[in-house]
Amino acid sequence: MEPAHIREAQIAERATESDKTEPFYEYQSQPYDLPVILVPLGLPIYRMANFRTRTAQQAYARREGKPADYFASGEENEAAQQRQHEFLLKYANTGREGSVAPIIDVLKAERQRQPILITRRGVVVNGNRRLAAMRSLFEEDPNLYREFATVKCQLLPATATEKDIVEVEVRLQMKQRTELDYDWINECIAIRELRDSGRPMKELMALMNKKKVEIDDAINALTEADLYLVEWLNRGGDYEAIEDAKQLFFDIGENVKAKTGDAQEVSRRIAWLLADRRSKLKRRVYDFKPMFGKKADEVAAKLAERFGVELDESGPSDDEDGDDFAVDLGGNTGPTLRPLISLMDDATRRDEVSDQLVEVCEGIIEIERDKRDGQMPLNLIQSANGKLSEVDMTRAAPGSLDAIGKQLDAVQANVDRLRGFLERQRAETKSGVA
Repeated sequence: MEPAHIREAQIAERATESDKTEPFYEYQSQPYDLPVILVPLGLPIYRMANFRTRTAQQAYARREGKPADYFASGEENEAAQQRQHEFLLKYANTGREGSVAPIIDVLKAERQRQPILITRRGVVVNGNRRLAAMRSLFEEDPNLYREFATVKCQLLPATATEKDIVEVEVRLQMKQRTELDYDWINECIAIRELRDSGRPMKELMALMNKKKVEIDDAINALTEADLYLVEWLNRGGDYEAIEDAKQLFFDIGENVKAKTGDAQEVSRRIAWLLADRRSKLKRRVYDFKPMFGKKADEVAAKLAERFGVELDESGPSDDEDGDDFAVDLGGNTGPTLRPLISLMDDATRRDEVSDQLVEVCEGIIEIERDKRDGQMPLNLIQSANGKLSEVDMTRAAPGSLDAIGKQLDAVQANVDRLRGFLERQRAETKSGVA
């Protein structure tokens, strides 16, 4: 790897000698005729700020104990460049079924047809994967792939700024459907960094070819992903752990933004526990979306009941005979949720809480399904009967007998109520038949 000043000198010399140009349309939103030169295969260096490799970089730095800026500050570091080469070569061997062939296969068949885009310092702005593939093929068989000893490059103007370079990368990625898409996390990172750089929303929408709501959703999803990795898994930046969970984190972002305070935190933790179990769930993760959205209050109530969690009253209630665990996660009244949050945050009980949460969610999903096909009353009564059949009164603590008696009175009252309703329905049905 040549030092920066040598690369610059060689590129400047070749640019002076070359009289060939090709049009380029993605620089500063207007066409430019940019110089085209040939340089040795080993001369260009990979651009470390490439959005495509961001998650791979962060995972490597975390795994190997490297500084967080190992790649950002290591563009002139040969070891960091080698790691970047490995990341890019992996992408060069990856395609998209039915539409995008792996770059390395295209190069084997067609060799280099389009120039890679570089700065005057030799940093590759577009074509990082192609360069990695050409280097790999040339190393594999220098005779068969002798054309790759030199690389055709198109030169950006010497006045190109970092902002210009980022715009070029993103414009090409968003425009070319022959490109392998960024994975969802890297795209979200690109959107957030562009937003944080101070770009107006209209400019960002045009650059990313997205609507405002899509921009906002992407930023919210990445925020929720960061919270999960940092606060829940203690693995900040380990985006590879959630590569398969795009829909889940977009759903989390959509559902929790309408909540505040403890209500938001409970919904978020329900989602986090489900994220932990996503590979073991018997249903699609999408089916659990209401559990941390519109059904979060019901989930919280049932989970608290299972663990005997006393939810502290935040204010007086006019309905002392109501459900002890009636929780409205959308408002600021009713029981506070700190005791339940503390339970969910207890890492020593996480598996236990996860098991119970999944059961609660499965039960609610089944009830919703039963409502649609009219089987809910039967299933609930069967479930209640089954639970009562399991009660062993010989194990009841003496101090609990009075409370058990009150509960049985309530059960009997419910049985009488349901029995009366059943008989009326039967009579009405017979009358209708007659």
